[in-house]
Amino acid sequence: MTIRGNLTVTIHAACLILFVIVCRSATLVQDGQPSSVIGVPIEPTDIEVLAAEELIEHIRKMSGAALEKSTIAPGATKEFVIACRKANRVPVLLNLAVPDEICEEGQELTKSGDTLRLLVREDLIHISGRGEGALFGVYELLEQLGVRWFIPGEIGTIIPKRKTVAIGQQDTIQHPGFTGRFLGVRDPMLNEQQKHSSQTWFRRMRMGGISAGQHGLGFEAEPSDEPELFMTEDGQPSGKLKVSHPEVLRRTVHAALARLEENPSMEYVSIGPGDGHAFGHDPWDADDFDPLHGKISVTDRYIKFFNLVLKEIHKQHPDVGLAFYCYSQHMRPPVREKPHPRILPVLAPIDVCRFHAMDNPLCWERQYIKTIVSGWKALGVEMMYRGYLFNLADQGFPFSMIRQIRAEYPYYHREQMISCRVECKPAWSYHGPALYLASKIMWDPAVDVDALLDDYFANFYGPAAVPMRAHFDCLEDSYRQADFHTGNVFDIPHILTVDVMTELDASLHQAEKLADGNSVFTKRVDMTRVGFDFGQASLKMIASVNACDFIEAKKQLHKIQCELLPKALAHDPPLLDVRYGRRFTDRFWAHTVEQGFERSATKGNEVVARLPDEWLFMMDPFDGGETLGLWKLNMGTQSWRPLKTYSQSWSNQGMRYYKGEAWYRTRALVPAQY
Repeated sequence: MTIRGNLTVTIHAACLILFVIVCRSATLVQDGQPSSVIGVPIEPTDIEVLAAEELIEHIRKMSGAALEKSTIAPGATKEFVIACRKANRVPVLLNLAVPDEICEEGQELTKSGDTLRLLVREDLIHISGRGEGALFGVYELLEQLGVRWFIPGEIGTIIPKRKTVAIGQQDTIQHPGFTGRFLGVRDPMLNEQQKHSSQTWFRRMRMGGISAGQHGLGFEAEPSDEPELFMTEDGQPSGKLKVSHPEVLRRTVHAALARLEENPSMEYVSIGPGDGHAFGHDPWDADDFDPLHGKISVTDRYIKFFNLVLKEIHKQHPDVGLAFYCYSQHMRPPVREKPHPRILPVLAPIDVCRFHAMDNPLCWERQYIKTIVSGWKALGVEMMYRGYLFNLADQGFPFSMIRQIRAEYPYYHREQMISCRVECKPAWSYHGPALYLASKIMWDPAVDVDALLDDYFANFYGPAAVPMRAHFDCLEDSYRQADFHTGNVFDIPHILTVDVMTELDASLHQAEKLADGNSVFTKRVDMTRVGFDFGQASLKMIASVNACDFIEAKKQLHKIQCELLPKALAHDPPLLDVRYGRRFTDRFWAHTVEQGFERSATKGNEVVARLPDEWLFMMDPFDGGETLGLWKLNMGTQSWRPLKTYSQSWSNQGMRYYKGEAWYRTRALVPAQY
């Protein structure tokens, strides 16, 4: 809650924040001279030390004044306050007990982690909290003074210049909406400066708290050594452990107890199936079909196993929970087994459309998440969200998820999910506004999103704010209105059409014109320009491959690899993701382009015939086509359906959920001279 002055209070429940009109203020710096002293305990914690350093650094950059830091014993707090008053200095106390005479009835800190209290009187400032609350209290104070950390690094930091620095009287208590708040944009391929900027930004955006869930059961075994411990699928070892085998249960419990012995304060033991598919069939499975994968749901199998694991663990650690990724073929709630209340499903809807938000009437898959959540909640368990704020198997096309965040994160909070841990790309050319919004909603799910975005665009882009806002609105609208639901890139040319890219280019040109050529605003606009140019070059490369114009495709690939990626990856923060930008460009396109160029544009070769886009197509769900002779020449094809091959994806042609075999037929005309 926030109480400022003594006027009427308005309750705002999501983050426990109350607002009232500000009366008078406490002055930290007067006319460029320090008018306050920071007091920290004699033996401060690392959090208290960092909080003092952050406050001193930002006030110095803001005003030029260097605040002093003084160490004080808890018993000397009142004497320190009195001494500051006599010296006409405002004492700034970090994480010390609040003197009795300034405590307000009902203004006690909660016991929840990372709660902060910012108490400001005309002659005293006290910042305290649970967990990292004292540090977050400093960040709350600085943000009230106009400091912003929009993206990592100096380029994303805004510190207003003023000779007098004062903060309004208030008694603010805040508890984060999500107990755990994580944006997983840490890329091991970042350089040291990028890593430092990224980690600093996470901290200043108040990340932290509970995180749980993992792939794997916690012990190693090899199918070749112990085949009896592993599942098979279609007669082949799958690599998935057979959780109905007693030895798998024994080793899993042993591994979990070893981790608890090493860390007895662990709230959740994280275990789960290995990543991927090939779960086979097990007697512990229930009769429940997973419509996304076209296979049986294996959730009942694992919930039975997790209940047995937890029963053994509770003999020594009766309060610990067990967290697993609610993911892939084990995302649906169980239909037979009832999970123990201390089992925590960590919802990771990796196979669900990421183009849309769950309030988009076009997208049945995004709405399906609500069915999953309500099914789990009906079983009496808490949940955690582990989502994705990027498009999978996408090398870095222009993409923004503002609408999804503002529609879904408050929903996850209403569903009482305890933590929000989201996998992201460190691709700040386009992901900045969405990731900033995500971090703010994680802290306060009831934040005024429109006001926050207004503040972001106005302060980050300055004179270029209007066209940059139009740029992101156009991008968001193009995906929102698109009736495509894949997780790959093959439908993106139908979303980022020539008209859309032309409109995006025009708004960027206007922003570049309005921003001063030597200012930080130009540099910020240029970050998006690099991402746009990368997307434009990628679209041209794909179109050229489809047209068998490998000379142009090679030209665009060279621009991507030798010009745009080096510039994007060297930037602090990186403008494109190293793993996806470079790896997926190489994986999906470079080999095709380079081989096509070598065969068609060198050694006097030329393209003789192009295979058509549309082929005849026959589904073969029972894999009997070879026996039936579907491969033979001159067969009847009237019952075969036409299907596009390179201009449309399977999903966009009604094949989203078909996972079986299929046959294609076509004819190619080779000119007589060849």
